[in-house]
Amino acid sequence: RGFPPPHALVAGAVGAACVRRTGQVAMRSTAVKEKEREASGELLAEFESGCLKTWRLEQAPRLLSWLDTWDTAGRGGQETNFWRRRVVMAMQQRLQKVADSENSSGGAELQIYSVHQTPEGQALAIAVTSERPLGLEPLRALHLDQIASSPEAAGKGFGAALLRGLVQRAQMAQQLLVLEPQSPELEAYFLRQRFRPAKELDPYLWIPLDLSPQLPRVQLRYVLQEEDHERLLAAFKRPPEWTGVTEEFFLASRQDTSALEVLALRVFREGVRRTGAAWRMTRASPAAAYQAQAAEEVELAEAMAVMRSPEKLEEVAWDCAQGFGRGKGRLPGNFAGLGRCSVYQKAYSLPGLAPSLGVEMVVEALELQMRPDPIYSISISCTVGILAEVLEAARHFLDSFHIRAALHRNPNAWDVEVVQSDGLALASMEMPPLPRD
Repeated sequence: RGFPPPHALVAGAVGAACVRRTGQVAMRSTAVKEKEREASGELLAEFESGCLKTWRLEQAPRLLSWLDTWDTAGRGGQETNFWRRRVVMAMQQRLQKVADSENSSGGAELQIYSVHQTPEGQALAIAVTSERPLGLEPLRALHLDQIASSPEAAGKGFGAALLRGLVQRAQMAQQLLVLEPQSPELEAYFLRQRFRPAKELDPYLWIPLDLSPQLPRVQLRYVLQEEDHERLLAAFKRPPEWTGVTEEFFLASRQDTSALEVLALRVFREGVRRTGAAWRMTRASPAAAYQAQAAEEVELAEAMAVMRSPEKLEEVAWDCAQGFGRGKGRLPGNFAGLGRCSVYQKAYSLPGLAPSLGVEMVVEALELQMRPDPIYSISISCTVGILAEVLEAARHFLDSFHIRAALHRNPNAWDVEVVQSDGLALASMEMPPLPRD
């Protein structure tokens, strides 16, 4: 009593089975789609002629299946096909090593990208990259290890599209795409793709040229001897565009005896204009290089107060000072000055570049309290997009007037290194030889 009739039970059982079967089919369909999506790479961007994808290391077999079909002659001459086959073989060996490895973390530094005409289509160009130090702090390099296109896509612009996508990806990650052409023909190709050699950083390194002013900026620092400083000023036949004086002060926690974390203060004066700035610098060990954070504009009165009395740092609300010197064992009178310096500056337009780029060469004389002679250097600030041209223009100008100047690899930390070493940092700089007449 109260139960449904038998035919209703049979219908209910059939309906439940249909529901379960439909759910299982839907789950299998979803799993298949998920498996296909995982095997097809991650879509990063779409553009007019195709799309850009990235691949995980465990997806290397899919890429190898495409590369196995690329070992045929394509468009172009004999040398072009030789280099393309050679690059394809290098990519196959590298990806096969990753595919054979049980633990993919061995190639964790690798990043793989590809260009397709449609998101579901085969790869038309593949690139293997790795992250490396650039040798110019704080920039990091996205190194283009190999790049190749399929034979049927050769000469159709897909390799160039992949290059442009990599340049943009590197910029988004605050990196710089770099490469090393292996032949004159490849050098000519990368010149057409707006890459330029950066011999000042590395004899074989090429970096992209981009005139966009929205790109991040980088600072260059050339260190001079006194006689080269005099020769440099004599090379300019006109007065400087502006002159200024900068007072810098560096402080750390008293418990931080190795000065692993430093707060830098700067007061800049140009005519009647005065500004204040502060930023934090850290290093992993006393022998490591400092990593500088972005400078923060601060109130001039507060900056000068902290310069006079480091304990005033407790009373300011700067972002860069939050948590500074808050380690264990903190005692009253926690902060102490590491040293200070005065920097006298003269700015000139960098010769050899269009004035519209607005790149200045600032000649600086850094004076220490206990050192009778100043320490001379050149500071240049530019966007990463014109770094190659700025390096070339600066070196051409210096060589033309026989000025020996050594490029410092950590420009943001030069002043604190000079202060901490009481000027001995200059002795560790190896001056490059002058070019022959």
